[in-house]
Amino acid sequence: MHKILLVEDEKILRDAYTIMLKSHADYKIDIAMNGQEALELCKKYTYDIILLDLMMPILDGVGFLKKAMLTTVAPRTRVVIMSNLSTGEGVSQAMKLGAHRQAVKSDLSPRDVMKIVREELGALK
Repeated sequence: MHKILLVEDEKILRDAYTIMLKSHADYKIDIAMNGQEALELCKKYTYDIILLDLMMPILDGVGFLKKAMLTTVAPRTRVVIMSNLSTGEGVSQAMKLGAHRQAVKSDLSPRDVMKIVREELGALK
């Protein structure tokens, strides 16, 4: 069973991605609506993949990556930045903090997200 953490504040996207991911029997999905909730979950569990929005209330994606220190605590965790920002300081910082991939949310369908998850799981082998 692969553990995936979806960190997304937009309900419509969160619901669509969750439905698609839960349709796969080998995926256990946890959901956080902001970076602070994601931090709390990462204290309890280790994830294979974190699908991370950058722009969120309370604690954004970059703030989450700084506090989570995944490269030290969970170096095998694959972090995929899913944001409507395609470039900029936030994306650059996230990549420096251990994100493995970046995708523009407005260009993604739920099926595209599934493809990204499969590819990232393949990178773990």
